[in-house]
Amino acid sequence: MSEFHEAIIIGGGPAGLTAGIYLMRAGIDTLLLEKMVSGGTPVNTEHIENYPGFPEGISGRELMNRFTAHAKGLGLAIKEFSEVEGVSFEEGRFLIKTTESSFESIGVIVTTGTEPAKMNIPGESEFLGMGISYCATCDGSFFKNLDVAVIGGGDAAIEEGLSLANIVRKVYVVHRRDALRAQKILQDRAFRNSKMEFLWNKKPVEIGGKGQVEYILVEDTKTGEHSKVEVSGVFVYVGSRPNTSFLGCFADRDDAGFVLTDENLGTKTEGLFIAGDARKKTLRQISTAVGDGALAAVNLERYILEKR
Repeated sequence: MSEFHEAIIIGGGPAGLTAGIYLMRAGIDTLLLEKMVSGGTPVNTEHIENYPGFPEGISGRELMNRFTAHAKGLGLAIKEFSEVEGVSFEEGRFLIKTTESSFESIGVIVTTGTEPAKMNIPGESEFLGMGISYCATCDGSFFKNLDVAVIGGGDAAIEEGLSLANIVRKVYVVHRRDALRAQKILQDRAFRNSKMEFLWNKKPVEIGGKGQVEYILVEDTKTGEHSKVEVSGVFVYVGSRPNTSFLGCFADRDDAGFVLTDENLGTKTEGLFIAGDARKKTLRQISTAVGDGALAAVNLERYILEKR
């Protein structure tokens, strides 16, 4: 028999934890399911500088620990290591199946965020865990005093490149364009860092080595010329894709898989709301995830009160 809660939140990042805080304060019986540990992607961010209220910055882990403690302090039930495999909707109730259990609810908020996009080049999957990484905070210490490459030119790539520069000997930033997309403050720091070298108009086409990463082959996007860069590690930041496949036909998505929502963060299925990075939006930040979580929770609260 399925365990019942009025509301179920799928995902324990900033959007999910904020939604949990709002729903608990509203007196809604709520369960949060998280496939890993509470905190989401920000846990792996070494230093956050643009979240209001922390002018000196704060580590992502500490910030999300505060979110989690706040939610738990209000009585929010959190089940970690509970990955959702599917969602169905029958007779006005949602059925959520995880790897180990099943749950029923009146309404659902999905806050599953995104996962790193892959380059899909030869050597990427073969060297995963043997020099290929998608998280400098997680794996940077393995490359102390070695040379590494960072792929990408956005905020994540430059933030992680700066973090790696404190540990490794050299950081090659491989970017397919001739200018970065990262915030100017991050660009300025990167350009001032003597350990960071920028390979402009280059795209990775192959990763190679014997047993572990030894080099990355890059192609000049203007001339087509290939060159080899000797590195011991490759950190990939070429975008992200949403974790929404388990929703099946209950929500409309764009070509990239991001869920389409209305102004109340609702979907085509009544009682199903999407908050945070998993939905189609123009800005993906902790602050926007928090706003999404609050809005989705308030609208789900109203929905549940009507159905009681």
